[in-house]
Amino acid sequence: MLHQIATYEEACQALARWGMVPLSSCIPAHPSLEALTRPEAWHTGLQDDPWLWRARFPGEGVAACGRFLAGKPLLVARTLFPLVKCLLAPASSIEERYEAGLLARSTMRIYEVVSQQDGIDARTLRKVVGMQDKAEKYAFEYALSDLQSSADILISGISERLNEHGQKSGWNSTCYILADHWMTSHNIMPLSLSREHARAQLFSWLDPRWEANALRYVLGKMTAT
Repeated sequence: MLHQIATYEEACQALARWGMVPLSSCIPAHPSLEALTRPEAWHTGLQDDPWLWRARFPGEGVAACGRFLAGKPLLVARTLFPLVKCLLAPASSIEERYEAGLLARSTMRIYEVVSQQDGIDARTLRKVVGMQDKAEKYAFEYALSDLQSSADILISGISERLNEHGQKSGWNSTCYILADHWMTSHNIMPLSLSREHARAQLFSWLDPRWEANALRYVLGKMTAT
């Protein structure tokens, strides 16, 4: 199973086969993109760089990408994402959660800005919401992770940092979009299911394809939110 993927197309086939694949190993007895690809292929900036594929998957509507599982980046095939969203989404709306004091003002502000600017990159987002101070870096990243864990937002791609000459300079920046907007843009129909029904349907799809330990782990984590 290890190092069997060399191209983006093969990675898409793996996603179709397993439905969900984490970027790095975090699910017991289940493959990750890291384990399925050659270590030397990562961070080369070339076409076969798996680190860049994480932007292609959501950009082409192949899979949703976000920290949906215990704060870990996870790829979820488009066919399964509506079920995963039903499973992760809290019973109340984000506005109701904010009014009830369950979300910080900064988290709500991040959500509002992302809702107005599809594909906004993290550097710009941090500036717009006024969280550029070093002391606020952790709170900013925590808020982003929190919004992904509830499937409110997800990663839409990456943007390159360019200098004044238009040349690449520094690390790429992750871009974000509302999950609802991403689904609409790729013609993915939402589902209106209870968490129980969503879990049952997800279990039915994963059970013949996944190891028991992996299935138990993922459903346990997703239903614990």
